[in-house]
Amino acid sequence: MFDNIKDAVAYIESKRNKRTVDQFRDTLRSLEINMKQHNMIHVAGTNGKGSTINYLRAILNANGYRVGTFTSPYLKKHNDRICIDNEPISDEDLLKYINKYYDVIEKEDMSMFEIDTMICLAYFQDQELDYRIIECGIGGEHDKTNVIDPIISVITNIGLDHMDTIGPSLYDIINEKMGIIKPGQLFITSEISGTVLARLQEQCDAMDARMIVVPEYEISGYPFYFVYRDMGFTLKNQAAYQVTNARLALTIVNQLIHVNPEATVSAVENTIWAGRFETIERDGHTFIIDGAHNMPAIDALMKTLKFYKDKKACIVYATLRQEQAALMASKLEELGLPLIMTSFEDERVVDLSHVETNENVSYIDDFKVALESAQEKYEIVFVTGSLHFISQVRAFLKEN
Repeated sequence: MFDNIKDAVAYIESKRNKRTVDQFRDTLRSLEINMKQHNMIHVAGTNGKGSTINYLRAILNANGYRVGTFTSPYLKKHNDRICIDNEPISDEDLLKYINKYYDVIEKEDMSMFEIDTMICLAYFQDQELDYRIIECGIGGEHDKTNVIDPIISVITNIGLDHMDTIGPSLYDIINEKMGIIKPGQLFITSEISGTVLARLQEQCDAMDARMIVVPEYEISGYPFYFVYRDMGFTLKNQAAYQVTNARLALTIVNQLIHVNPEATVSAVENTIWAGRFETIERDGHTFIIDGAHNMPAIDALMKTLKFYKDKKACIVYATLRQEQAALMASKLEELGLPLIMTSFEDERVVDLSHVETNENVSYIDDFKVALESAQEKYEIVFVTGSLHFISQVRAFLKEN
């Protein structure tokens, strides 16, 4: 039992034991935590999950609905994973649920993600909510969130990521992600690969589920303008990839409610997701931070950065992705913008000092020094890589 939230969160974040989904489901049943709550939506995918959920939440809020969201990882504090109408669970409530379930956490040696999922479901069960949107952690079929029984399942896209956990091939990843599709359910995706879509359709047919595919939308210049049904949207200070995420959210919400066009346009245009092409102004300089933590995310980010090639800008990059670190750095280098590789405080950080450099690529060990150096020379500083790196950068820029 804990007297303060700091010790309680430290305890949660120390828990690493892995159990099966069935074991976790049995735990929730024994605690009488409802896994089939009113209007649950389950979101999986390689990238874009958090942004899609944030757009969906914002649109539903703008149309008068109360919405709970469960996302990960957090950028500011642990509470951010569990929100109602974009407000994180309070320290008092989080501490209350940790203490309430402390004995079962200890007895069953539950992992951090199990604990967070359990508290989320218990908290949402105790609230009057219109919708509950739950993000997968890693994978789908074997993800602990797959205990829920939603009205809609969503896959943003499927790419090569977490291969050490899920499997070495794209087909392993497809099979894992599509494990969230439930019998007789509505399934929505913004995936565009024909190979992946064919496999998803095959699974939907087997599960007697109806599949909706959000078509790809071409954008030609900044700011990014797109149309959905009879509504036109202009995204400023957001990345090009957010067009896809916003259109996916709009497709989901139009299966749920009749939207107010004016409120919906405003919600989409004014919604930002921390750490995803987020702008932070500092001493007359612009820092844009984006957690492009895998190759598909780097490819998506590049579509936006190409509009900044003529600006006085640079890129600062650090990562945890050992197997793709040099490849991602090489991809960023293709833009022609100066690239500063760096490091940050994490035992898993990749040492980029050995990566070959040239006149346009450099290495500075301390990310704070790298940011200060970039600020002295450039008007716009793009910061990208691991979400853990982005979190530390964001805290440093906000505090200084």
